[in-house]
Amino acid sequence: MLISYAGSRLGIGISNYLISAVPILFGFISLYSLWFMLGATNIWFVKIYNVTEVLRGLLEAGRYPMVAYPTAYRFFFTFVVPVAFLTTVPAEAMLGRVQVWWIVGAGMLALSLLFIARFFGFCAALLH
Repeated sequence: MLISYAGSRLGIGISNYLISAVPILFGFISLYSLWFMLGATNIWFVKIYNVTEVLRGLLEAGRYPMVAYPTAYRFFFTFVVPVAFLTTVPAEAMLGRVQVWWIVGAGMLALSLLFIARFFGFCAALLH
């Protein structure tokens, strides 16, 4: 409801919502993969049960656009912890300001993280 109200105030059409669905899906896949890998590490290392809180704290940085951060932080939130691909890319796609290579990069990141997460799960199952 809030998204549709804000979209109507900004003049966002249905096509923008449909275009942003793809990066949002990639963001969900990436976030699932990151959480799954952290869960798998909890099987290997028992004492790191609160590592998910660290990721939750880093994801709070996604509340603001990446251009609001200095260059070093942008690099960190784009390539180390991919918060930019979870939040900024879908939002810019909805506004019609995203470049196609960012969406392609988000897709490649999502698939890579999904394969790595599957490998983590496979290794965790073997070791358990």
